[in-house]
Amino acid sequence: MLAWFKEYWYLALIFVGVCIVAAVIFHFAGKSYKSYRTAYRKQEAELKRLTALKERFVPLTEKAIAESDSEETLEGVALAYQLFLQKQEDMEREFSLLSKEKRYAYILDVFVQDKSIGEFFRQNGDILKNEIIPALCLIGMDGFAKELEVIRKMFDPTDESTSLDEKKIEELQSYAENDNLYQQIRLKSAEYIKANFQLFVK
Repeated sequence: MLAWFKEYWYLALIFVGVCIVAAVIFHFAGKSYKSYRTAYRKQEAELKRLTALKERFVPLTEKAIAESDSEETLEGVALAYQLFLQKQEDMEREFSLLSKEKRYAYILDVFVQDKSIGEFFRQNGDILKNEIIPALCLIGMDGFAKELEVIRKMFDPTDESTSLDEKKIEELQSYAENDNLYQQIRLKSAEYIKANFQLFVK
């Protein structure tokens, strides 16, 4: 045996190297599978949550709004509109035909769900970007609406008075997060919707 190792020592080194590589592969494969399982469980939980939300808000009625938890009122109402719009041939046209209160509720939910001021203005169409300001004013958040208007102008190709300023966007984002403004929007929207339910039911 000793003679074999003396003659074929390089094979032993190769064998050890293969074992190390295999161990590394199995280690990362295990981590990858764990990450996949975690992501899958999160997606499954989110699907169940949205299904339960749909059952409570579709069809959208006065009772559904009145009995809803304020934490989920805005999202539930917006989900009802989203499911309606998805069935239409021209979603954009149908959205424009909704009352301003319904559009505003939908837009506020998109804003809250995005949780990023920059992404909201980069990823959404003009109607959402332009109406987020009056939507915020509708629920009494005029101060934040005024601050956000500066950012809106940055993304308006027809406005030459305001240049894109990433630092200002980051500052307003930090302000929104530190002052828990997304939660405020959610709760103030719920308060307005519950008090004016007749404007939101179909």
